Amino acid sequence: MMKRRPPHVSMYRDRHGKMRWRFRKRGMNEAQTTLPFGSEAWREWYLAALAGERRQIGIERSGPGTFTALIAAYYESADWKILRSPTQTAYRGEIERFRAKHGDKRVVDLEAHHILSMRDRMSGPAAGNNLLRVLRRLMVFAVARRWRPDDPTKDIKRLNYRSDGFHTWTEVEIAQFEARWRLGTKERLAFDLLLYTGQRSADVRQMSAGQVGESFISVRQSKTNEQLELPIHSALAASLAAGRGEHLLLLPTQYGKGFTAKGFGNWFSDAARKAGLADCSAHGLRKSAARRLAEAGATAHQIMAITGHRSLKEVERYTRAADQKTNAQAAMAKVDGPKVERKTV
Repeated sequence: MMKRRPPHVSMYRDRHGKMRWRFRKRGMNEAQTTLPFGSEAWREWYLAALAGERRQIGIERSGPGTFTALIAAYYESADWKILRSPTQTAYRGEIERFRAKHGDKRVVDLEAHHILSMRDRMSGPAAGNNLLRVLRRLMVFAVARRWRPDDPTKDIKRLNYRSDGFHTWTEVEIAQFEARWRLGTKERLAFDLLLYTGQRSADVRQMSAGQVGESFISVRQSKTNEQLELPIHSALAASLAAGRGEHLLLLPTQYGKGFTAKGFGNWFSDAARKAGLADCSAHGLRKSAARRLAEAGATAHQIMAITGHRSLKEVERYTRAADQKTNAQAAMAKVDGPKVERKTV
């Protein structure tokens, strides 16, 4: 317990009359806190400031032991920094929505029934599972850093529900888009890149001329960091020849820059709507690519070599559906032979 004020620290009252401590040392970042002087948390703040560490904005605002403080610590940790940027973006959205409602509450007070109650109030099972996913990460982090002794999410299972997610384009819809957007248009090039590479829109919108070889396209997936060499389908080769411009990016905006994630999604959805396909999206073409491969007899591992999926579970859905269709056709053919006219006596 500190009794005397250490070097480089001063105290003042802000305009609300609240006591604040300020750390100032030449050549180092300034730091402030409202933590009680002499407490263990105050001592940790001082040592961090003395070591030149930046404190996450808001960590002291709700006091030690709160979810705001935990989240700030998580954002500064190696656990967070090793996540790839798209994953961080997805997690941060969920985390910040949780923090906005519960940031001032104490981490040690969270119990399983609180989580279940929060999940019951979510808009649907997918949202509930997303909440559980980020809370589980935060709780594992909290237990490892001794913010609390146990993980209240441990015995809570994800909700099982059936969802097909993004609509998978049918062959009729594919033909309809091709009829509206002819070879040579940027919309058709984007469509063919999505369909014939089977990649996520995040990777397609960033594809450059340097990735296109004589017979392969090289892709480093942004989500998984997987390196793929994808054969160029004849239809894609024709589209590249007709629609490729002088720009380094294959799909630049009208201003010559790369699309943002939201910008590309909106632009492509607008192109689909103009083709009379309001329910079709860019991600749906990735699913159509997997469906086509499965229906052509590709194995799950062969499909994974194109899509870059790391889990068989997602890809096996397409192969099972294709096998069911093939087997159903074969079964029906056995009883649907030529009809024989019966003679009556």
